[in-house]
Amino acid sequence: MLLTMLLAAAQPAAETAPAGQSRMVELIGREGGQQCLPDGQICFELSDSADAGEGPAHLILTFPGSGDTEKTSLPLPAFADEPQGLRLWPHFVSVRSGDEADGQQGLEMLVGVIGEQRATYSGGGGTGSRLHLLRFGMAPHAIGLGGEVLDVEWDSALMIRACFSEQDAKDRLDACHDEYEFKAVLKPGPDDGGGLPALTYRSFATAYPQTSRRGEDNSGQKLKPSDLADWKDPECSYERVLRYNGATGRYEMDRPAPDCSGYTVP
Repeated sequence: MLLTMLLAAAQPAAETAPAGQSRMVELIGREGGQQCLPDGQICFELSDSADAGEGPAHLILTFPGSGDTEKTSLPLPAFADEPQGLRLWPHFVSVRSGDEADGQQGLEMLVGVIGEQRATYSGGGGTGSRLHLLRFGMAPHAIGLGGEVLDVEWDSALMIRACFSEQDAKDRLDACHDEYEFKAVLKPGPDDGGGLPALTYRSFATAYPQTSRRGEDNSGQKLKPSDLADWKDPECSYERVLRYNGATGRYEMDRPAPDCSGYTVP
């Protein structure tokens, strides 16, 4: 009965935007790390072990709208990149809103977990993360977390020491670190009637100073004031359409992505 009530209450949350734009919904952050549906009926959070790297992590659900104080804990799958820390993606992708004619299929959405890797090295360090989308469903008599359907590079920030002497600092105008950043966003894709909604993936990659390239030794450069600006990498700043392949159970890009590990791997 509780699940049936929650499903009915949650239906509007996945349809807060006009038709064709309602697939992507922003979760509302609350104190303590919870991320909730816009109507507050369902809230998600990760177990304490998710960021400590101690034991299996869980997705924890609470249902403030029902007045029920109990929590439902769903184990997360193991991720291929073995992240050192996890955080929730503050959106969800609506797959099914729970208002189908037979009333049995219930609510289904894609929830996201961002896995982060960290590294430190002499005079620098960085973080790199990947977004994992998982199928989540609620039917009148069950709550379940399905398998991973997407694993993509998400955001990173790297800082690498480039000055090793006073002359280096002078030559580089005191810009003594090379900095590399990568960020990605997901947006609704073209409505093509697939089993799961199509998505658009867009990335942005920059290097600072403009002359820096991670695969090269940048320490001996003599910089000009005009070099002290971000350079947008045209290859690793790209857009792809993601479509679900029912045969593999995963989203696939409409064409291969370039190798951007120089920005994304700390």
